[in-house]
Amino acid sequence: MEDIINKYLEDTATDSEKKELLAWLRNRENRKAFFFHRSVWEKRLGGSRIPAAGGETWQRIQSGLLERSCEGWQKSRRLTQFLRYAAIFFFLTTLGFSMLWIVQGRHSGNETETRVMADQGQISRAGLPDGTQVWINSGSAISYDGDFGIKNREVRLTGEAYFEAQKGNRHPLVVNCGELLVRVTGTRFNVSALPGSPNIEVVLEEGSVELLREQNATFHYTLKPGEMASFDLTRKKMTVTTVNTRRITSWKEGIINIYDQTLEEVVLKLRSRYNQEFVVDPGVKEYHYTFSISKESLQEIIALIEKITPVKAVQEGNVITFGPKKQGPGRGK
Repeated sequence: MEDIINKYLEDTATDSEKKELLAWLRNRENRKAFFFHRSVWEKRLGGSRIPAAGGETWQRIQSGLLERSCEGWQKSRRLTQFLRYAAIFFFLTTLGFSMLWIVQGRHSGNETETRVMADQGQISRAGLPDGTQVWINSGSAISYDGDFGIKNREVRLTGEAYFEAQKGNRHPLVVNCGELLVRVTGTRFNVSALPGSPNIEVVLEEGSVELLREQNATFHYTLKPGEMASFDLTRKKMTVTTVNTRRITSWKEGIINIYDQTLEEVVLKLRSRYNQEFVVDPGVKEYHYTFSISKESLQEIIALIEKITPVKAVQEGNVITFGPKKQGPGRGK
């Protein structure tokens, strides 16, 4: 198999050899071996880029696996995979027809970076080289370096993702959200670091996680299953509460649970779900809502918001603005 791997990395493998490699890579331990071999190969070449043609070949091989219909909350879309360089091996399943972009680029220096992005309005699932499974919420992205699993297991997150981390690795998995680090050894947890949100939230379903900050050596929290940590980005303060984790993690099955959240918080989820820009008038942003979204259209959700609170939605161009109705103020739920 080593000869075939070398041929693949050199872009000289035959079609039959590529198919044989694909079958071999279905095994998690084999994928680890491949990434290690690739790392050695790159260093031997002094950090040269892997030929792009190999990625195009991989895309063609994978297309039959990825373009599978699955009933869900979003209308069917053609599943698209974009691989810029070779040697990116993710085995993916989808919720709805997810559009997932996988890009391998280059940092300064000799390190490569793999970035996985879920398109707006979609949910995707990806497997990391160590076997960790990640559900990536719409409009979100994860990235990691080429030495993932060798020197460390650090993943950078923008947006929201749910992790099922593999145990038994000498390096703990670390999810880097910029202001907050989530360190685990083997567990199930959700991290939400949505752009525009005033908080970073971590919810633990199983196992144990540590919350750290590079900027503050004394900052250290350990979560237990059923707890949610909310880090205030302005005050740099952490609060820990007991929650129904299912209400928070059900988004990976296409269900969004809104529980006693302000309109300002609700529109963050609507923006991600429906790929729609919103503006919230200060006079209505503190109304609270509790409801669930499954297969409802955006128009149905807006109608519900207008029904249960004295709020009016007006669309101008590509932006929907929530403002007060002309009649007197009411109460939100």
